[in-house]
Amino acid sequence: MIKYIYLFLIVFIFNNYIISQSNLKSPFKCVTNHLNYLNEKDYNPSQASKSFFVPDSTKAVDYAIKLKKVFDGLGLFVPVNRISDKPNYIDSLSGKNKFVIFPHKLPEIYLEKIDSNWYYSPNCYTSIDKLFNQVYPFGADFLYKYLSPFGNQKILGLHTWQYLAFLILLILAVLLFYVFNLILKPLLILVADKSFKTHLSLPIKYSKTTRIISLLIVFYLLKFGFALLNLPIGISSFIIISLDIINIVLMSLLAYQIFDIVMAFLNHFAKSTKSKMDDQVLPIVKQIVKLLIILVAILRILVLLNINVTALIAGISIGGLALALAAQDTVRNFIGSLMIFIDQPFQVEDWIEIDDMAGTVVEVGFRSTRIKQLDTSIISIPNGIISNKALKNKGLRVYRLFETKLGVAYDTPRDYLHAFIKGLRQIADFHPKVSEDRYIFLSDLGDYSINILFRVYLQTNDYKEELALKEEITFKIMELSEHLGVRFAFPSQTMYIEQFPGQKDLIPDYPKEDLEKKLKDLLG
Repeated sequence: MIKYIYLFLIVFIFNNYIISQSNLKSPFKCVTNHLNYLNEKDYNPSQASKSFFVPDSTKAVDYAIKLKKVFDGLGLFVPVNRISDKPNYIDSLSGKNKFVIFPHKLPEIYLEKIDSNWYYSPNCYTSIDKLFNQVYPFGADFLYKYLSPFGNQKILGLHTWQYLAFLILLILAVLLFYVFNLILKPLLILVADKSFKTHLSLPIKYSKTTRIISLLIVFYLLKFGFALLNLPIGISSFIIISLDIINIVLMSLLAYQIFDIVMAFLNHFAKSTKSKMDDQVLPIVKQIVKLLIILVAILRILVLLNINVTALIAGISIGGLALALAAQDTVRNFIGSLMIFIDQPFQVEDWIEIDDMAGTVVEVGFRSTRIKQLDTSIISIPNGIISNKALKNKGLRVYRLFETKLGVAYDTPRDYLHAFIKGLRQIADFHPKVSEDRYIFLSDLGDYSINILFRVYLQTNDYKEELALKEEITFKIMELSEHLGVRFAFPSQTMYIEQFPGQKDLIPDYPKEDLEKKLKDLLG
């Protein structure tokens, strides 16, 4: 009987040895042996430690438990179905018997084949200790030691102390948010005032910026706090991924805020330069950078959700070809935008005329150019149309033309005409805003008037100043005509009976005067 008992024990021990060894014949068996025997139901750290090539069984158990805690704390759900079950698996990059479970997130943790079995590589044991200390700076059982006395019974799969710890973490998060917000806001204002605000007077949204920074710090700390809850991997993975997505969104919002501050700087300096090209380029740069911020955030979220971004981009590229064929007008407008930036036919704030449309350029975008018309309405013209149309840019004018015809009455004596024309030339000569290039001559004899061409160029680029100068010169001309007694003609038909019995002669009596003296008295 004793012989049979010994034989049974030998067979049992040998079978267990064979089973334990056969469980490590592939990367899949190594990982499942490690994780399955650390579950709550089949908890057997000694068996789980078989996946570690460590002579010291105590050390092996320690590594097994720590690595499992690292996976749980980081919310890394091990993709067991993707792990190779081939005994002679070869890594395509290194060409060795090596398997990395999380190539992007934990490349330092990998398995390798030693003799005929697979183990967690001895090269990564030091990394396990470092990772554990990073995820659990206060120890994995920090909250459990203090809160487990309040309740260890389970409700909906979680212990009572875990619910209590979750509530405490949320309260601490809210308190920390308000504390950080109160501390950071005056610091940001102080730094901004000393750096640039007193010099540039830029509008900085301090409250929004400090709120975003405070939330970033709080959610970053929450990742460590939730790791201490020892939650099941499914719940932990969901919470960690959610926190990472929130942090990505907050980082994007912070990048938006910082870029707005940078744009405020650039806009300030752009206004101080003579060139308007920078005013035209900055809105485009702003759109591009903000679009890049959004795209980077989306790509990071997709990578976080384990979506194959490369395959997605390839699919978008194929679909993009069809989209481009269906959106030829959009492509043409984009090319038109490039032509506008290369040729620079106009700049922001230039007055342009295209066909029957005219106005001040407000903004040049990717697709269209926005123009403010005289009634302050905004019209958007596709850039493809602008690049193929004859465009008149009045904003590039060096001078503003003032041209009019002065019609004087036919009964004006010749010496009065000479004096009047001479006075007009002196008005142009003596005015500081009239260029030397001017044309003032008796041009033609009209139907009802003797016409004098008055064409001068005003040295101004401002429309309001142009109108003021024209008004000023017109009043000077009127004053000159009144002073000399020269009458302006107007469209009319009059029958003159020069001599009629009993009536005074209708021909005006122009007295003999020293007209040169009158001009000198008026114009100096």
